[in-house]
Amino acid sequence: MTILTLDSTSIRAHRDDLAGLRLTIFREYPYLYDGRLEDERHYLSHYADHGSVLAALDGGTIVGAITGMPLDREPPDFTRPFRNAGRDPAQYYYIGELLLQAPYRGSGLGSRMLAQFEQQIRQAARFTQACCATVVRPDDHPLRPAGFRPVEPFCRRHGYAPVPGAVVQVAWRQLDGTRPRNSLQYWEKTLP
Repeated sequence: MTILTLDSTSIRAHRDDLAGLRLTIFREYPYLYDGRLEDERHYLSHYADHGSVLAALDGGTIVGAITGMPLDREPPDFTRPFRNAGRDPAQYYYIGELLLQAPYRGSGLGSRMLAQFEQQIRQAARFTQACCATVVRPDDHPLRPAGFRPVEPFCRRHGYAPVPGAVVQVAWRQLDGTRPRNSLQYWEKTLP
């Protein structure tokens, strides 16, 4: 297993593989996202220009990734919950997602990737906080699969805590063809 930081050129070179990973994982609960390749290419181009990507490769195949960028590079809808909570978005590095193909989950790979990504954020020396967001779904959601393992315990284990009242509403095309507004709860961690 190799964990690599992708520079702008490498992100563009691996854009379709990263997009495929996002499309596969985001179809799963709790996202239920019915994405399109061209939307994912556009999303990843933004990260190539303004953010960073860490990829896990198994024999040359991308099996996991973390994306991130300074929170103040995100649209105002994403920064407003932080401002409303009395926090300065310029102090935060936003971890857009940590994705792993199912066979690699629970192996410790996600923890290793997150630790390496946080170390890179610290080295930037501009940020005092890292943040991420989790999809909010009710425990009795009809599409919640048996044996579902929520990500929130992982966040807590790694020192992240919910930002009180910091929830953003984001619409995306879901598997049933609708585009409802979905709630994302922000989490934060002080970087030592």
